[in-house]
Amino acid sequence: MSTRIAGGTRQAATAWTMWSGRPIGASVIAQLVMVMVAVEIAGFVELAFPAPAPPDDPAIVLLMMPFLLCGAPFFLVASLLVVLPTVAAARWASVRFTGREVWWWVPVAALVPAAVGTAVAGIALHLAPGPLLLCWPAGAALLTVTALVAREVVLRRRRLRGVLGWCVVAVVAVYGVGAGLYGTGLVTEYRPPKVDAAQLAGTWTDGGGGTLRLAADGTAHADALTDPEEAWPDPAKSAPAKHRCSGRGTWSYEAGDSTTWGQRVRLHIGGCPDYDATGGWRVGGTPDRIELNYEYGDPDSPDWYALTTY
Repeated sequence: MSTRIAGGTRQAATAWTMWSGRPIGASVIAQLVMVMVAVEIAGFVELAFPAPAPPDDPAIVLLMMPFLLCGAPFFLVASLLVVLPTVAAARWASVRFTGREVWWWVPVAALVPAAVGTAVAGIALHLAPGPLLLCWPAGAALLTVTALVAREVVLRRRRLRGVLGWCVVAVVAVYGVGAGLYGTGLVTEYRPPKVDAAQLAGTWTDGGGGTLRLAADGTAHADALTDPEEAWPDPAKSAPAKHRCSGRGTWSYEAGDSTTWGQRVRLHIGGCPDYDATGGWRVGGTPDRIELNYEYGDPDSPDWYALTTY
């Protein structure tokens, strides 16, 4: 029996098994794990950057598992339309230009579908050039890893049980590395700056014409502040003055619990009644640029209205 890669029995057998259940299943598993790893990495990165509210622990990916499994049909379609064709294209180019099958043709082949996907996403979501430049290599990397897993199953006849085991190791390892970086202090987790009432007294702006003046005696004056509760979800960009409020009232500062995440500024302004019925303004930003953040919109995915000092 011939063992030549190009045109031989081995090539035909490999091409046949490439479209079988095992590599398709491996591709689906790999995509699921790539999403989990991406959520973990994004969660650890988010911990280091200023935010108006404490971010979720990256371990939340475990709670997301049922929802991620609901994406299995999408992963299956992606396997048939993108992943396995990428493996096949890499095999063809490898044999055609190299004379033998080598793994590094997979990342080369992945650049094309990643570029197409990035272009489609850019048009559909109106992404700026910056995010587009990040989406292309990120998409190519994810596709490369998934295609390499499927290729390994085809060439080495790996069992799905082994693929699943290595994927679990990858998820655990990423979490372990991230937890180790923060636990040893190599990366510092963000915390809002500790403030007091004296630091908060002054004039705050939303950058769009709205101002809030907090006096040291506890009085407050709002001038053309946006009323997010009234504006959401109405798109007020075409008429920004439609959801503005002004008035006079009082304010107070609450230090909160033992962490700086609990700091609140309470406003009681007659012309802006929605601010009275909320959990207050959260203190955020950095020590040299403090922010007051107001949460509104969908509680599961809130928006934030921010004020900064001049």
